[in-house]
Amino acid sequence: MGGQQAYYMASMYPDFVENMIGLSTSARTSWSNWMSLEGPRYALVTAHDFHNGHYEEPAKNGVKAFKRVQAARALSNGWFHQEAWKQAGYESLDVYLQSFWTDGHDANDLLAMLWTWQHGDITVLHPEDEGDLAKALGQIKARCLIFPANTDNFFPPEDSEEEVKYLENGELAVLESVWGHIAGGGFGPREDADFMSTRIKEFLKI
Repeated sequence: MGGQQAYYMASMYPDFVENMIGLSTSARTSWSNWMSLEGPRYALVTAHDFHNGHYEEPAKNGVKAFKRVQAARALSNGWFHQEAWKQAGYESLDVYLQSFWTDGHDANDLLAMLWTWQHGDITVLHPEDEGDLAKALGQIKARCLIFPANTDNFFPPEDSEEEVKYLENGELAVLESVWGHIAGGGFGPREDADFMSTRIKEFLKI
């Protein structure tokens, strides 16, 4: 969700933020993105150990249900077809899911993060424009490099392409990867990270 924060900072402080880089993100969460998160949310809040958020022991079943539902959307069809978990050093899909999509978060923390994700919208910073995203994007002065992954089901490239059109100094760099929403985040092949590093260095001129 760092990309959403970057959009907020660039929008809130246009005279301060000079450069902004966003990976797998958007200036406003789309309705399809919002709906994609409802599945994991309901899997968590209806778990028997969630207790309406007043659990005394970690809601492990709820968190596991949340993460398994999210994994199906976060990873691409190509990822499963290629059995890409083997690229990450896991012998089977089940071992990968147990290691990466099972626990490690508090249930209410996950819900707070999810709420923030679902309600991401920089137009709230400009109430005078009455929700006009194009106007809100046009007020960002920073040079922006937006990195969608071609297989990201949450933030598809076409959504980023539409937003970049309204940025005063926006660039789009599509990462070709089967790793879906987590592509380029250090979880996939080295080539993904190398592509991003090269584009970032070019963008920042370093």
